[in-house]
Amino acid sequence: MQSAIKHIIPRLCRILLLACMLGEPLSVAYAQQNDKTETEQAPKKLTPAQKKREAAKRKAARKRAAKKAAAAKKAEKKRQAAKRQRIKDGKPLLYVYSYNLKTGEPLPATHIQVQDVKARPGRKPKVNKATDQKRARISRGLPEGRYWVYAAKTGFFASDTLYFNHKEDEDTIRVALYPETRLTLTVTDSLTSRPVVANVVVRNHRHRKVMQTTSDSLHSVLAVLLDDRQPFYTIEATAINYYPFRDTIFNAHDYTGIEMVPKEIKSFVMRDIYFATGKTQILSSSEPALNELYQLLKSRPKQRIRIIGHTDDIGSDRANQTLSEGRCQSVRQEMINRGIAEERIDIEGRGEKDPIVPNDNDEHRQMNRRVEIVLL
Repeated sequence: MQSAIKHIIPRLCRILLLACMLGEPLSVAYAQQNDKTETEQAPKKLTPAQKKREAAKRKAARKRAAKKAAAAKKAEKKRQAAKRQRIKDGKPLLYVYSYNLKTGEPLPATHIQVQDVKARPGRKPKVNKATDQKRARISRGLPEGRYWVYAAKTGFFASDTLYFNHKEDEDTIRVALYPETRLTLTVTDSLTSRPVVANVVVRNHRHRKVMQTTSDSLHSVLAVLLDDRQPFYTIEATAINYYPFRDTIFNAHDYTGIEMVPKEIKSFVMRDIYFATGKTQILSSSEPALNELYQLLKSRPKQRIRIIGHTDDIGSDRANQTLSEGRCQSVRQEMINRGIAEERIDIEGRGEKDPIVPNDNDEHRQMNRRVEIVLL
């Protein structure tokens, strides 16, 4: 028993010594942490000047809040008084808002018309003004009754005519406008790519005509306004000496244009081939016309042509005959240089023999100086 106690006592002493050594740092750290927490939690002491400034700030904030509340109360009181007066006068307030149906955004500067359904045709609308910039709305006091509203804005399809009953004060009507899809297309000759004067008709999927116009002879560019909510449109075009054109438009953004296919013709005049005065040299300004002739021959691999040259009456008959033949040969050689087979092109010079108008002025002489293409 005594021997066991002898062994236990030293062990207990070592354990107690170790606990004392570890416990002192832990207690110190714990005490430091408590001091730090108390320091953080303790309110910061302010100087008298700082206290005075803080009190002034709180007072100014309360004053601003009170002033704002008073202004809001005054405005509400004024609004309620105006509301009572409108009801007393029998003209409750009507709000009309306009917005983009596709994006939901408000549409300022939208022209709004409101009219009583009982009004005679032609009478001035009760409301005829544009929505404001801030809220895209109009407001007007109107007698109780049944009205219609109509809205329009550039770049948007006009709204349908909406009918509504106006009874309560501050009734609100929201009018939606859908943006137009602008389709720009060209009307050209399928062989020469030149502009074509054509009558163009666009119909919706219900075969109702939505637009009819004539293409420009100089630029052949048309602007067509489409509604991309429609499943498809059909486009029709007719022109003299061309086959009728008809196509379906499913996506306006991918549509390029109208290519009119010419009917079979025996000959045509190319007035845009120019030569140096009294010479057979082709001027560089003739390049577009030469490209058209080349595209024609390229698109019809088996087509043979005859190039006939004409001049005015200035100079001798013999000189004009030689000049017309030389100019035809220049055009022929140009086509051969571009890869057209020689045997597909015949030439004929007629000099001044076949004028289309009298050679009595410079303008008529210019018309007689021409190159004619005959399809064989």
